[in-house]
Amino acid sequence: MTPPGLFRRWRLAAALAAAATAAAVLHGTGVGRGGPAAGAADSELAAEVGRRYGGMKRLLFPGQPEMSVAEWLDRPKDQPAVLVDVREPHERRVSMLPGAITQQDFERNSARYRSWVVVPYCTIGLRSGIYTRELRGQGFEVRNLAGSALAWAHAGLPFESKGKATRRVHVFNADWNLLPRGYEPVVSKAQPNVP
Repeated sequence: MTPPGLFRRWRLAAALAAAATAAAVLHGTGVGRGGPAAGAADSELAAEVGRRYGGMKRLLFPGQPEMSVAEWLDRPKDQPAVLVDVREPHERRVSMLPGAITQQDFERNSARYRSWVVVPYCTIGLRSGIYTRELRGQGFEVRNLAGSALAWAHAGLPFESKGKATRRVHVFNADWNLLPRGYEPVVSKAQPNVP
């Protein structure tokens, strides 16, 4: 039997390898760098979020169910749902979506969420899209948050840090800073390999 920690590290390594391959392909198809110029209008930045997310979805997790930020906000309140932040700890320390739980908390209590709609998110939807596919394989009702934290910001919604509202958002690296005006991008020195 494989120890849970070893399996988790293997799963993360596999996801990182897939994402690194996708990033290389996406850059070749114009989905990565070369987005809006500095000082671009919020509408141009929002369009770039949609373009990049759509390109990643087509390449890495086509057909996986998703939910927009608007759908999350308008979801039926009688159906329990949970946002799951799949980002790294240094990213989550900057801020999270209000009410979200970490991937680790979800996995420790996964039986609780068997009848819930599970909505993973990350910076733009790549890591959460991969995790969506994994959870579907385990029988969960799951939807990737399309555009993830960047789409949340473009909806004008606050993030949360230590129980307080904030507009600070970890954006992976400068190439992924597609935040609208009014939000503060944060890039940590310790960088993971995928957005």
